Amino acid sequence: MIDASDAPVLLPAETLKRHCVGLLTHAGVSEPDAEQTVAVFLQAELMGEESHGLRLLCQVIERVRAGGDRARTEITVLSERASVAHWDANRSLGQVTAARAMERAIAMARETGVGLVAVRNGNSLTSAKFYPLMAADAGMVGVAFTNTSRKLMAPPGGTVPVLGNNPVAYAAPAGRYGAFVLDMACTAAAVERIVKAKERGEEIPSGWALDADGRETRDPAVALETLSLQPFGGYKAFHLAAVHEIFSSVLAAGQLFAGNSTGFRPYDGAMNTSFSLLAVDVSAFQPRAEFEATMERMIDTMKAGPLAPEATGVSFAGERSQRELAKRSMEGIPLARWTYDRLNELAAEVGREALA
Repeated sequence: MIDASDAPVLLPAETLKRHCVGLLTHAGVSEPDAEQTVAVFLQAELMGEESHGLRLLCQVIERVRAGGDRARTEITVLSERASVAHWDANRSLGQVTAARAMERAIAMARETGVGLVAVRNGNSLTSAKFYPLMAADAGMVGVAFTNTSRKLMAPPGGTVPVLGNNPVAYAAPAGRYGAFVLDMACTAAAVERIVKAKERGEEIPSGWALDADGRETRDPAVALETLSLQPFGGYKAFHLAAVHEIFSSVLAAGQLFAGNSTGFRPYDGAMNTSFSLLAVDVSAFQPRAEFEATMERMIDTMKAGPLAPEATGVSFAGERSQRELAKRSMEGIPLARWTYDRLNELAAEVGREALA
């Protein structure tokens, strides 16, 4: 049984938005950039992706205060052609930079059918699905490639991590189904899920991480100490992550494998991430309505087959998160107690009002 002091706190999204925007603006972030940053983390909470939600925003606030993330966005356009652009983020907030990059990719796609913006010297963009969903809302297929700010996977046959879990996210408009959304890292689990298991005092599943001797461990503390995670599909997933490295640091001429970065900490350190945002305008190929009708038929077909024993249904990528979004938008966000307490601590440190 969960102790009452550890139970989640149910709060409306708007309440959390106001509180978090206030913390960022107090740290020197402009209100529009603060709202954009908070929107990414709130969407993760609303979609049930607490591992990439407000608990990470707490670290971003610490990084802004310490100077690791630039409070004022300063993006340098290194080059631009009809369908592609190359930016230097200059350590600006990852959520702001990535959203602006997708906005530019969408604008280019409206003109030429496709737009791609590659960014270097960035900070973590956190929940990768946010940006392709921007494209899907605009009637486009969106893709986000990123490397990560710490090395997590050893190469096949090796023992020392050299490559991050390098997520990729895709989204496409899907008519009555909303959007088809696939957001995945190349490790069996994200670091944040292991952190959550440790906070809850739970073991992690086998196949997630290795100990210092290269053996599987189910102890989240050991996994967080070694930070040697296993790819979800052996050598295939490792090299898929390498492809995402090509589409991020290699393409953007950023620091390969994020250089010597060690993640969100130290808070004043560079994360050195690179990412690319891609938008493809479906109207360059067919009317949007026809594309979405075909997406509906694709998903209908996936759901129509006979069910396996004990299965209750077939879900498509993004269905669960969209269902959770609708529910939490109505009922509120069950915010983890640790995150609730930390947001109030951050407010108290600067004399701001606590959450109710």
